[in-house]
Amino acid sequence: MKIIFDGTFSEGKRAEMLRQLEEQLREVEAKERSSQLEESDKTKFIVSLEEPLKLELISPEDAQKLISAVENGQIAIQDGIKMVEDIIKSAKVK
Repeated sequence: MKIIFDGTFSEGKRAEMLRQLEEQLREVEAKERSSQLEESDKTKFIVSLEEPLKLELISPEDAQKLISAVENGQIAIQDGIKMVEDIIKSAKVK
């Protein structure tokens, strides 16, 4: 899956988004280990794309592809979170 971004944002915003994604990733990994993943975990993942979308770090089309892949089980939630982290880490900071 190719994901394109061209937005810029502040270092503080980047750090906050990455912190939130790391926390979400820990929760998802723990639930996956105990087979307790819930629909709410997918919802949290979808909500986590809101800021990157607002900041134009990911296109709406690519976000939708990523969401569909997670919802259909083609990509594990934790892998989706890691992809979003990679997008944020590689984005330009003002």
